[in-house]
Amino acid sequence: MTARSRIAVLIVALIAGILALAGRHAGAEHFDILLRVSSGDKQAQASMDTTPPIGGFNPRPVLKVKPGDPIKIAWNVKNSSPHGALKNVSLHFFIVRQANTGQKPVPDAAGLAGVFDSSFTTDMAIGAVSSGALKLKLSDPGSYLIRLQSEGTHEDAGHEHFSAIDVEVH
Repeated sequence: MTARSRIAVLIVALIAGILALAGRHAGAEHFDILLRVSSGDKQAQASMDTTPPIGGFNPRPVLKVKPGDPIKIAWNVKNSSPHGALKNVSLHFFIVRQANTGQKPVPDAAGLAGVFDSSFTTDMAIGAVSSGALKLKLSDPGSYLIRLQSEGTHEDAGHEHFSAIDVEVH
C-alpha cells in the first residue's frame, strides 16, 4: 500500500469515527436539559450530557464566585423522547462539594459532601417541561458541583441524562 493510499484510508477512518460520535449526540434523546448558574454579571450554562461514561462526554462549565456571593440557579427539562410520554420520570437536583473542579466521579449528594439535595418523580407528556429555580450563597471556599440528572432511564436509553456546572468559591 502506498503512502498516499494509507493516508486516504486514515482520512476515511477518521471521518467515519467523527460521524459515529456526532450521530450518537445527534440522535433523539429522552430529555433536553438546560442548567444556568449566575452570580452578578457572571453566568455559566450547560446542556444535556449522558453517563456512562462517568462524568459524561462534555467538559463542565465553571463559574467563579466569592464566598457569600448570591448565586441564582435555574433549570429546564423537556421531554424530547421519540417514544412519547415518559412515566415515572425521576429528576434529581443537587449541589455537592467536590475535591477537584471537573472531577469525573460524582460525590454522594446524601453524604457528607451534600449541600442541597432534592428529587421528585413525575409523568411527562411529549413536549412537557419541568423547571425550577433556586437562590443561595456558598460561604465556604472550595469546589462545588451543581447537577440535575434523570434517574431510572438507563434501562430504556442505555444511559442517564444530566446537566452539570462547577462553581469555584475563592
